[in-house]
Amino acid sequence: MAKVEISPSVLEWARKRAEMPLDTLTKRFRSYPEWLAGKGGPTFKQIETLASVLNLPMGMLFLSEPPEEKLPLPDFRRMADDGSLRPSTELIDTIHTCQLRQRWYRDHLSGSGADILSFVSSASAADQPAVVAGQIRTALKLEVGSRSGAANWGEFLRQFIGHARNAGILVMVNGVVGNNTHRPLNPREFRGFAIPDSFAPLIFINGADTKAAQIFTLAHELAHIWIGQDGISNSAADDLPEDIGLDQSLERFCNAVAAEVLVPMSQLTTMDLPSDVNLAKAIIARTFRVSTLVALRRLKDLGRLSYAGFQENYDTELASLKRSEKKASGGGDFYATMGARVDPRFASAVISAALEGQTLMGDAFDLLNLSNSKTFREEARRLGVAS
Repeated sequence: MAKVEISPSVLEWARKRAEMPLDTLTKRFRSYPEWLAGKGGPTFKQIETLASVLNLPMGMLFLSEPPEEKLPLPDFRRMADDGSLRPSTELIDTIHTCQLRQRWYRDHLSGSGADILSFVSSASAADQPAVVAGQIRTALKLEVGSRSGAANWGEFLRQFIGHARNAGILVMVNGVVGNNTHRPLNPREFRGFAIPDSFAPLIFINGADTKAAQIFTLAHELAHIWIGQDGISNSAADDLPEDIGLDQSLERFCNAVAAEVLVPMSQLTTMDLPSDVNLAKAIIARTFRVSTLVALRRLKDLGRLSYAGFQENYDTELASLKRSEKKASGGGDFYATMGARVDPRFASAVISAALEGQTLMGDAFDLLNLSNSKTFREEARRLGVAS
């Protein structure tokens, strides 16, 4: 069988890109060390398999030298613990999927005569965070008095996502690439990203993160939509102004907006909070239907916690929440999970277009990460698009 010569440097780049240990790949392809040494090469079939294993387009293995792979969005992440910000294939693939979905939905809406969304790019990072936060709460109908229908902050997160979607923002939440549970997303790498658009603004939330952290991420990414700045973020409620460098002034602004969206300082200062931190955070969390992490952040902003006291309380609370969520986690229903991963309005539009012959069925499968007609029909029935 004919062998194909592959550049050793490209082979190593592809392996490291996928974070695949050398011994793991050698067990799968026993001749891999020889390919690296330039002695022979894989068959075409082996190249197909290798590309699949390394999660990259097969054509990239035929390049003469490793490509310079850049993130398709501005990177506002703070430096990782290891001093690196090299993007994973999981992050890159997730962004590409969301961009594909957004382009399709934008074309669908503009072709249907939909109105543009006036709030996109309506603000500036030079504005007061409290003013922008007020605009967001008004547009999303998120004023504190309207949150009483949520039993707790977990329910508020679901409502928060629903309000954002009802305002016209595509919100995708996923903890893996597509439906591939073997490719989890890492919250330490990124928590979310935003892609503003006048017709179809999109927010992605890393579903592998804690539910408590996802509340802050959604509020943070909404600020990005309002100022019209796309980008990838890894900010959290514990990122204080003194932690973030001057080169991250935009992230400081978005964090300030997020905190104000969730817990307006004008209302917080009128509350008669007890001196005990645990009691105070519980009251804030219950009143505003936010996580105790956000409550601690606002106690720090209020001057009720020192920097060291905040960090200690935050780390303890985060560890407790992670344990609670781990105990409560379960497999769940595929279609209910998909309802979170893919915005229902987007899914309904794609399915309707496919059933009406306006979109190829294969393209619809790709847009929705569906593998066969059975799951397509089940999703159509769940959304009420087909009987």
